[in-house]
Amino acid sequence: MKYIKQFLLLIIFILSVVSNSNAKGIKFGKVSKDEFALKECPYEKDASAVILSRTCSVDLSYSIIRYFYHVRIKILKEEGIDQANIKLSYYRNNNIENISGVKGQTINLNELGKQEVSEIANNLIFDVDVDENYGEVRFTMPDVKVGSIIEYKYTTNSHFYSYLDTWYFQDEIPTLNSSLKVNMPESFRYNIVMFGSQVQAKYPESNNSQWTLTNMPSIKEESHINNYHDFVEQLRFQLAGYFTRDESTLSASPIFVNSMTTYEELAKEYSEKVNFLGRTNFAKKQLETILDGNENNWEKLQKIYDFVRSHVKWNGKYRIYPENSPPNVLDEKAGTNSEINYLLVLLLREAGFDCNPALARSNNRGLIQKAYPLLSQFDQVLAFVELYGKRIFLNATSPYRPFDLIAEKDLNYYAFVLKKGNPFWAKIEPNEKNHQDVLITYDYSNSENPVCKLRVRENGYFAAESRKELTEVGSESWMTNLFDLEKCDFQKDSLHFTNEENVNLSLKMECDLKLENSLDQESDYIYVNLFNKKDLKNPFLKESRQYRVDYNYPRSRSYMVKIILPEGYQFEDFPKRKKIILSGETGKYTLNSQITGKELCIRTSFSINATSFSKEYYGDLREFYSQMSKTMGSKVVIKRSN
Repeated sequence: MKYIKQFLLLIIFILSVVSNSNAKGIKFGKVSKDEFALKECPYEKDASAVILSRTCSVDLSYSIIRYFYHVRIKILKEEGIDQANIKLSYYRNNNIENISGVKGQTINLNELGKQEVSEIANNLIFDVDVDENYGEVRFTMPDVKVGSIIEYKYTTNSHFYSYLDTWYFQDEIPTLNSSLKVNMPESFRYNIVMFGSQVQAKYPESNNSQWTLTNMPSIKEESHINNYHDFVEQLRFQLAGYFTRDESTLSASPIFVNSMTTYEELAKEYSEKVNFLGRTNFAKKQLETILDGNENNWEKLQKIYDFVRSHVKWNGKYRIYPENSPPNVLDEKAGTNSEINYLLVLLLREAGFDCNPALARSNNRGLIQKAYPLLSQFDQVLAFVELYGKRIFLNATSPYRPFDLIAEKDLNYYAFVLKKGNPFWAKIEPNEKNHQDVLITYDYSNSENPVCKLRVRENGYFAAESRKELTEVGSESWMTNLFDLEKCDFQKDSLHFTNEENVNLSLKMECDLKLENSLDQESDYIYVNLFNKKDLKNPFLKESRQYRVDYNYPRSRSYMVKIILPEGYQFEDFPKRKKIILSGETGKYTLNSQITGKELCIRTSFSINATSFSKEYYGDLREFYSQMSKTMGSKVVIKRSN
């Protein structure tokens, strides 16, 4: 009864905080006793801190946009003290934005129950240039401990009208109250896009000027998610247009200026600024060294792609406009993503292919909003080829991928193809041939010299990732992901690769290793783990999930493990046949085993055929992995004969 009463008091407090913040706004420095009495977040008891209130009031005028922020946080546990380290980001390029009026303080209760206030000194507030585009105001709140309440306020001054700052109702810690108010003159028109079920349910109409959500859960880190911001409760604003005065008339009557462009106009304006594709004579000379004239179209496509990926190294920069000319890109042997893929488009066009650049968005930056033609959505340029009725996207920024395998980050459903006079959206289809086959043989037939034979074959994204790891990290690290090296006397020279450099063929590896130990001759029973610990890990341990599950591309893996025993030993127990199938054949796991004399053969196969799963499907997916991990964790029991 005591705990129920405490819980009800906490709920009453939260409702009172929300009520006050909605009606009057929480005033800076005015902290209630109830806020200090809060010891935990009732709906997220493991939270190390909680946002009591986060509000913003936006004032628009023709000269500037001002965002007035006020944040108040309660520290609940030691781990929450990190919330005292504040970073406020802004866009500093061309002085588009700046931050002013920063004020912060920490409020504690002393032994007498009196509030003690520690203010942040101005000389401890730092303005830092993060990169060429962004800056940060950084400071650390003073005297912070468990039980402290910290709060800060600041103003972001912006000259960017195309869209207002996105408002997120959720944060990395739970939020009791989150409120946004936009004071917008009648002369401005903004389109409002709502993400999340709660804000859409509470505000079905788009004519509001203030939005408030309460008791918001924290944003949880989860595996297999490209960008969780696509699923967080939020508001986005895009400028649709504004009224101004028509100075050409005597009455200076108001006229509406439409700020919304179309994707056709966007494609035209963007393409007119790119001069890269005009260097046809240069492209013709390069093709003379690449092609011999005897290739069919598929061979031409592959050769040109291989030339670009192997001659120009990506410098790691994402740009949608190429800055260097084609000759400079080749001479420097390095370029941005757009310079590399525009070079590919140029060469393919000169070779007679129907090829166009395509604007895309990396999936870790979130989904494309096709309803809003904004160039700022895009960070990637791909090459798009139509050949014999097939549509193919190409990205030559990696030396480890074949022509029909774009980067995993590029798998974001759609790209906008810049075909002159007729631009269009094209669906990005992932390569379906992504397989890894592993054969491991533990041969104890010669008890004095036991050996392990390992065979691997990979294609698709498995092979591309392996080639990258082998080049950048080394074979030992690569082997550790496949195999428990503690069992063997590992020698790098024992690895033999096939097609390590030829990305257009399957990557193959074989090696024979000496086993460190023979079978235990003292114990009557020997227990053998068949699979690497990494393969037994279930990535979906949490009981619930907030976001969609992203796989991006279909994949399959097969393992065949053989154990060959010497005389004097026999198999007592081993994993039996098992089949686990996800509904709709979206995933499958099978295990089969067979004994022939002194040889045990266990074969497993795993496949995921969908590129994503909704969060409602999470329970089935979690159970699928749970059963698979349990099955693969079963041991082989070997009995020593008397």
